[in-house]
Amino acid sequence: MEFCHNEFQNFLDNQGIRAERTNEYTPEQNGVSERFNYTALDAVKCLLKDSNLRNGFWAEALLCFTYTWNRICQSHNKTPFELYCGRKPSIRHLKPFGATAYIGTPRQLRTKLQMRAKKGVMVGYVMQTKGYRIWLPAERKIIETINVTFDNGFNSGKALDPNDSKFYISTESNSDLESEIPITGEILEDVKVKSEFSGDPNTEEFEPDSKSNLLKRVTWSRQAVPRKDGSRTDIYYRIEGTNTRFRSHNDVKTYCELNGIEYNEGMFNFSGKDPYSGDVKYNEENSNTNI
Repeated sequence: MEFCHNEFQNFLDNQGIRAERTNEYTPEQNGVSERFNYTALDAVKCLLKDSNLRNGFWAEALLCFTYTWNRICQSHNKTPFELYCGRKPSIRHLKPFGATAYIGTPRQLRTKLQMRAKKGVMVGYVMQTKGYRIWLPAERKIIETINVTFDNGFNSGKALDPNDSKFYISTESNSDLESEIPITGEILEDVKVKSEFSGDPNTEEFEPDSKSNLLKRVTWSRQAVPRKDGSRTDIYYRIEGTNTRFRSHNDVKTYCELNGIEYNEGMFNFSGKDPYSGDVKYNEENSNTNI
């Protein structure tokens, strides 16, 4: 009944649309819309499965599918985009959902020792301008940019985003726009990252002892933030000198694996019952010890 009001009816009249209402609990009378809902749902499941991303990205997958669907020929050998806009759409920019993406960092926003690009995952297209929506797991946010190069042969969703972890997007910057500076092959030469799942597992690189020697230790701090209504206490962990907040074990584990940081599960206690705020230290016996 959300569509049964005068404002919506006036909009339909102005657009020359004649709407027919269905009976309650009888979706069969609205076959065209219901059939597309099934098609869209099946497509979302396929995109999430193929990209190895979590179900939390279902909305991004749905928008990406709809964007592509409107540029595929259907009835009358024309695309919905062409029927609506009167011109044929371009499909040269279409990329696989979940493809690995390298986002160039403008020279003005990095130091000489910082990498020239960031690694992310393609999760959709920008609606208001030309560009892509890229999820940066290390920064826990989605940005919109055209300054990006893709590796279509590898879906990094599973490597960057384990299926059992929770999905958060930073509310402080949901749609940061990067500078439109094209990435050249020279820029990517410094930042291509070898996948954790590639290579020969029998080589010395995958030996547990050899791998552990390459891991570094950082200083973690715990922050307990009570909510204003007193309903609960949110727990965050940060690395000293950074502003990135981690809200679950899987967030911390994923970040450590991507950045070569030693991970000790016993260090992190996300229970709101413990009000401690301050630094934590590594404990070889896997127990949570505060400084």
